[in-house]
This record gives sequence, structure tokens and C-alpha cells, in this order.
Amino acid sequence: MKKLLFVTAVLLGTILTQGAAQTETRQLSIDTKSLGIEISPTLSGIFFEDINQSLDGGICAQMIQNNSFQAYNVPDGPANEFSQSDTIFFGWTVVSKDGAVGKARAVSDHPLVTLERKYDYDPNDKYDDELRYVQYCVRFDIQKAGAGYGIAANGYGITPSSRDRGAIYSNNTQRPSLAVEAGVGYDLGLYLQGEKYKGKVSVWLEDIDGQVNSNVIKLPKLKDAWKKYTGCLKALRTKDSRLVITGDKAGTFFLDFVTLLPEASKLWKDGKDGPFRKDLMEALAALHPKFMRFPGGCASEGPNYFGQVFWKNSVGKPEERIGFRNHWGYWTSQYVGFYEYFLMAESLGASPLPVLNNGVTCQFVGHSYIAPLETEADRKRFHDIFVKDALDLIEFCNGPVTSKWGKLRAEMGHPAPFNLKYLGVGNENQGKEFWERFDIMYKAIKAQYPDIIIVSTAGARDAGREFDNNYAEIDAHYPDTYVDEHYYKNDEWFFSQGNRYAPGAKRGKDGLTYDRSRPTRVFVGEFANNNTNNAYRSTLAEAAYWLSLERNSDMVVMAAYAPLFCKKGYNKWNSNLIWFDNRGLWRTTNYYYQQLFSLGGNRALKYQDVKNGTEIDEKVYTSPTIDTKTGTVYLKFVNAEAKDKQVSISLDTTDAYTAEVEYMTAHDTNVKNQGDQNYYSSHPDVPVDFNYAEAITPQTKSIGTVKSSFTFTIPENAVGVLRLKK
Repeated sequence: MKKLLFVTAVLLGTILTQGAAQTETRQLSIDTKSLGIEISPTLSGIFFEDINQSLDGGICAQMIQNNSFQAYNVPDGPANEFSQSDTIFFGWTVVSKDGAVGKARAVSDHPLVTLERKYDYDPNDKYDDELRYVQYCVRFDIQKAGAGYGIAANGYGITPSSRDRGAIYSNNTQRPSLAVEAGVGYDLGLYLQGEKYKGKVSVWLEDIDGQVNSNVIKLPKLKDAWKKYTGCLKALRTKDSRLVITGDKAGTFFLDFVTLLPEASKLWKDGKDGPFRKDLMEALAALHPKFMRFPGGCASEGPNYFGQVFWKNSVGKPEERIGFRNHWGYWTSQYVGFYEYFLMAESLGASPLPVLNNGVTCQFVGHSYIAPLETEADRKRFHDIFVKDALDLIEFCNGPVTSKWGKLRAEMGHPAPFNLKYLGVGNENQGKEFWERFDIMYKAIKAQYPDIIIVSTAGARDAGREFDNNYAEIDAHYPDTYVDEHYYKNDEWFFSQGNRYAPGAKRGKDGLTYDRSRPTRVFVGEFANNNTNNAYRSTLAEAAYWLSLERNSDMVVMAAYAPLFCKKGYNKWNSNLIWFDNRGLWRTTNYYYQQLFSLGGNRALKYQDVKNGTEIDEKVYTSPTIDTKTGTVYLKFVNAEAKDKQVSISLDTTDAYTAEVEYMTAHDTNVKNQGDQNYYSSHPDVPVDFNYAEAITPQTKSIGTVKSSFTFTIPENAVGVLRLKK
């Protein structure tokens, strides 16, 4: 990428006059008639991984943690990660009001539904497959009702710091943390079964002081078979609360699958496109993503045999889905499953890019499970689970309603196809075992669906033996794939890699290049500076690098920052695009440069720049493009120096343009928009004046009418885009 610049600060009014003595001068000539490469229309996208409590307790608006009581007796992980006792309910508190006496325990002899067995799991693995199908509910045996005996859901709490939990990322919160809002209705759903129970079951919200915080729903005459009950609880005060469910007579009843969702006005598109938090989805929509990769990452593969993602277990009725302990150490209920992921992508206008595992679990936990292929039975099982999973997913997305999986899609509410174009197989993998299984899946998918673009992997690093070996496999056997490259690097790396994908630039140790004459293209599926905790200085470096991706998007056709979300208190990763808590969010400056750069022209423009006569400015980066339909010119820029830059721009045209600039600037590059890790609404020490203010946000300035030659001063440490509209 050429490093040069241009931009603007007449926008700042006084900077041009007050700062002129400190500025450097350069000239930038833009040729609006000499078109360069076509800018990839899919370059800017998002990667949603279920990490940092992003899904349950995050973008999923369903508020009850462990709502089906399955976070008990869970295989793997630290012993204290989930409940190991049938009388301790993860995320819930037993309630005995005014002398009530009883017992609540998890039982598996009253299943709510019959779970369909969609996979023939490996019988030789150390895990008992039957554990997947055990269904727990809560049995209440009340001896003395008092003012009510039962249980209370505390919601998705937040701990003060991940350091306090060590390796534990789940949280058996005992502090009320349902973030209800005064005057808002919350739609309740729960299943109850009586055992000749004569009393009523009451449901309400109450705060940490035990004060009732909603209307009370009373459910009389329980059936002796499972029945779903619904209602609406309207919050009286904006105060963290818990959902209380109690019986008022001696006797026995059962409880399962409790849900609580905010009213439609608080959901994304009134809940029509899935049960998603409105504010978080609005933030994603503002990024204008062209694709959405999901649900991982490492989360797609799982840490082990039991923790692998199997998409068929995530579709159908929510109460019939099978949850699991995910790769990042917390429970994934699959209330949002693959169907909802596809709705989410479609609603954002993004092409879906699901990632499936191919029988090889995450390499960073040692590939603890590799699906066997030694015997004919092994190979058949591999086909029936992993290969068929991929083929059936494509049918679920694209098949007619007369097909098996297309019919299910229609029954779930989406008769039209999802138009799946891309499918990832594996993530950050390497080695003989991976490529052997990749080959089986690749050939089967291409034989039946030749137009599907398969995403392969370069591994977990930007260079080295793994990177070179993976590319050798791809060059030899899978040149029509998009190669998923990942790297988490420091600022110096991002500033220095502007020519990584330039024509003729070397790729790896063997002297090969990113050859445009071959069909192979690059998908930068994960990148970020993961060392600065979203300090503004990382924005300057990443934004400079992003411009190089745009200037070489004839090779790099997709790119996404990672991770996307982090709930405060659950930071498995230290740099994330959006931080949030139960009530609001903070957009990082990394988010804002992604937003600023998400729109632009469809063709690159040729240009020349000169600094002080001959030099190129190593601290200034730019990418000019044009929309060939409208004639609008976009000039994206980064000034990565604490010094103003005066730029004389000349255009090879006599046309007049209306000019505006949108940009960020900051003198202190250590500022973080999300602030302190322990600053969030549910923290016990939250200040009275708590707010979601962001220190650095884009400003938009109208510059007026300009013609073929004009001068700008860009401020120090600036990221932005100049738009010239005819």
C-alpha cells in the first residue's frame, strides 16, 4: 500500500490557523479517471464467536441463566465450574419465605420432551453419550408452605474481575442481576407439572432487598402433566432483580424451561428476526457488515468430544435443543441456535458464513478428540456425523421446502432459502489428521454443491511452519478455497505490514506470492492487537493496516476483527470490538474505525503523493476509492503521528463537490472507550452517576463546496474518511 496523505482539518476551524506553523506540507494528486482494482464487495464483515459471554447473557435477550437446569453434573472443566449437587441450581437460589420448609432437587425422571437422537456418536470415546440426553428439572416437595417455598432465578450476573475466578468463566451468581426497567413488560414462559398439587404457583420479580418489583402472576390448579404457562411481568422500578417462583401449599410439583424476555419494543426489530438485544444488534447494523462468520473460531470445534458443536442439536423448538459446555468454559443453552444465527445475518444484510468442525477439536487444547477413520464403521460414522452435517446444513439453508431440512427451515418460520454461499471447515487447524478429514468433507461438498465456496485455514499464525505447510496443502489440492488467515499482533506489526498482500509480495518461506492468477483468495477471519485492551493507539495501527487490505482486496476478499463482543467481568480476551453489560454497551475506537471504513467506493483510484518535495510520509496512510455509479470519491486516512498534517489535494476534474469529513482524533492514545474493567451497571460499588459515555467518537464536519484543488489540515492521531459528492 502506498503511504501518503491528504486530509482535513479545516474541519476543526482554528486548527488551520493556530496549528499551521507546526504542520508539515504534502501534495496529493488523485486521478478520478484511472481506475484501479475492484474493491471486494464483501471485504468488511463481522465474526461472532460465543466467547466472553457473548451469546447467552449477551446478544440473546432471554434473561434466565440455566433456564432448563442442565448446568449440573457437566463433564469436563474444573470441578467447581458448574453444580455438582442435585440441590444446588446454577444461577438460582432456593427461596423459603416466613418459615417455609421443603426440598428442591434436580431430577431426571420427569423429562419435559423426548430428545431426538440425530447423531450416532463414537461408542469408543471416554464420554458417556447418554449424558447428552439426560434432562433435569426441579422437583419441589413442600412440607410447610409458609409465605412460599420455591426458587429464584438471578440471571446472568457479573463478577468483579476474571482474576477472581481463575480459570472459571461461568458464574453461579447469587446476586439478583435481571436488569429490568421500570414500566417495561417482561414476557414469562415456564413449564409446570403437578403431582396432585392443590396449591397455586406464584411468580414475580423482587429486588436485592426482597421488595416486590412487579405484578404477581398466580397459576392455580396445576395439571398432572407438563403444561406451558405464560404471562407478563411489568417492572415497577429500574433495579436489578430476580425472578421468584414459589408454591403456597404442601405438596409436590415440577418446574422446567423458564424463560423471560423483554417486551417486543426492547428487542431487535420487535423480535421478528430473533430474540436479540436491540442495542447490541443496532451496533452491529451500524458496521454495515457484508458477511457474518459464526459461531467460532475455537467455539465451532469445541475443546473435546463432548463439547463439539453439532448444529442439528440447535434447531427446532427451543425446549428440544441440547445445550453444552462450550469451548470457553460456560454453558451454551442454544436458545439461539443456527437458525437464529442465519436470521441474525440476514437481518443485518450479511452473507452467513457458518463454520463446522470436521472431527478435529481445537488445537490449543491439544486436539483432545480426533474422529477415528481406521475401520469401515469409523468411516461410516464420520460420514454420518461430520460429512452429512455439512451437506444437510446446506440443504437447511438453500433447499426447497419439499426437502427434509428445507421443510424444517420453513416450519421454523423461513420458507425462503437463506442463500448460503460460504462454508468454513475447521478453524486454525494443521497436520495430517486435519487435512485427511478436510479432504473427505471438501470432496463430498463440492460433488453435491459445486458453487459453495469452502473456507480452508492457514492456521493460527501469520507465518511459520504451520502457515507454510497449510498453504502447501491448499496450493496442491484446494486452490479454489478462501484461506482463513488469523493473527493477533502488536501495533508495530500492523504498521509494518502494509504490503503483505501486494502483488509480488512473498507469501511464506518458499518464495511464493499471493498470486492473482490463481483462484485462491484470502479471508482474514480474525485479526486484532490483543495487547492494548482497546487503547486508542491500537486503532491507529489496525486502521492503517485495514487500508492496505482495501488496497489489495482483489486478493483479500473478506476481513473481520475478533473478538466481536465482551461482557464486562467475562473477558477471556482482552481486546474486543464492543464491550457491554446487562444494560448497555461501549463501542471501542476499534469499532469506530471499522464503522468509518465499512462504506466506500467500488473501485480504487490511482494517486500520487509528495511530502516536502520528494519524501513519502511513513506516518500517514490513505486509500482513495470512487463509487462509479454516483461519482462520489472516498478518501480514507490515518495520521499516526502526534502532529498535524497539511495536505494540498488536486483532482483531475473541473467538477464541483460537496465535501464532508468524518474522523476521530485524540492527543492521549492510551484512552479506552470502555474504561475500567470493573465499571459496569451491576457492580456493587457502581457510582450514582454511572453512564455509558465513550471518550472518543467520530465527528462529522461539513466542508462545503470544493473544486479541483483545495487544502486540508488533518489533526494529530486521526482516523477518518473524506467524502466528495458531485
